[in-house]
Amino acid sequence: MAKINIFCKASFTYGMGHLIRQIRIANEIRDHNNIFFYIPDFPAAANILKQHGFSFSTVESFSPANADITILDIQDTTAIFIQELKQQSKKIISFEDQSKNHVDLLIDCNKNADEKADMKTLFGLPYAVLAPEFEQLHSEKRKFPKQIQSLLITFGGTDPHDITLDLVKHIPDHFKTTIVTGFHNQNASQGLGNAHVVQNVQDMARILADHDAVFCSGGVTLHEAMCVGTPAFVINQVEHQEDKAKAAESVGAAINLGQSKSWDKNRLPEIFKLENESLETMSAAGKKCIDGKGLKRVVKAIISV
Repeated sequence: MAKINIFCKASFTYGMGHLIRQIRIANEIRDHNNIFFYIPDFPAAANILKQHGFSFSTVESFSPANADITILDIQDTTAIFIQELKQQSKKIISFEDQSKNHVDLLIDCNKNADEKADMKTLFGLPYAVLAPEFEQLHSEKRKFPKQIQSLLITFGGTDPHDITLDLVKHIPDHFKTTIVTGFHNQNASQGLGNAHVVQNVQDMARILADHDAVFCSGGVTLHEAMCVGTPAFVINQVEHQEDKAKAAESVGAAINLGQSKSWDKNRLPEIFKLENESLETMSAAGKKCIDGKGLKRVVKAIISV
């Protein structure tokens, strides 16, 4: 049985996407491995690890620890950290790390598949790590009304810039609007008008598939929406998300509205009038990019390491 350490960032600002991704992976390999998480002192992150039954430690800064395999989902590693970690871990797997430090496997679904690196890589949208149910819903045929009737609004477990409260003021009352709140913004229902508010959704694939379109950030939810063919209108919470949003827009699967503090409200009338032909085109474009099998591919790669 291999000892696997997983270092994850999670915070009010960065949200929970990195942790959720690693929990999905850990759930697939936990039967044959001893898994231990290291996370910042963020109560929402600790609570979800407890719910899934994983052992963990909260740390102020990530320091190397003994393991057969170390998985890093902290993005900005230093050369010194990686060098020290190599003394204590037989293999190192890193996600979305821009620092170019040499590891045994670098996984980044946001990079072009043909981008070169001096280490083993898994690049491109086929390696987007989504929950298992997304693979099944990906194959379901979508049908859209003449114009949008139902909208989903979801800006993660924290929504640190209060995008939801800003956005909902501009949505006409005739839309059937559902708002997802999460681990750290459960009091966000105040001031949301007639919208239906749900908390801590367990089946994100189904709720996305049940709505004609979604407002979200350029994080994991954007890839989830693309997988099930839900047209996405993207308001980004951090700078690097806009690259992902622009990429989705370039293939026709989304509309990028910019950053949270300056998003383009002038495009809302255009969005609200989109007809089924446009929605179907966006839906098909998203599905063409992401098939929901990324979790299987990544787990297979980790096992082979």
